[in-house]
Amino acid sequence: MPKEILKPPEVARILGVSPQYVREHIRRGIWKFGECVPKKVRGKTTDEFNIYRAKFENHIGRKLNEEEIV
Repeated sequence: MPKEILKPPEVARILGVSPQYVREHIRRGIWKFGECVPKKVRGKTTDEFNIYRAKFENHIGRKLNEEEIV
């Protein structure tokens, strides 16, 4: 079963950028393929980032293979 929710380090590796770069672009609404769940909502000390595989694949213009997602 393919993984449907990706995390910033996985996406960063594919895009060739840092995980923090991915987080900031999602937080600011520049990239629409994921969402930031604020720490206040989660009751945690850090924000959570969920990146939707289908939206990300649409963004990069191709399907991901399972070897890319580790």
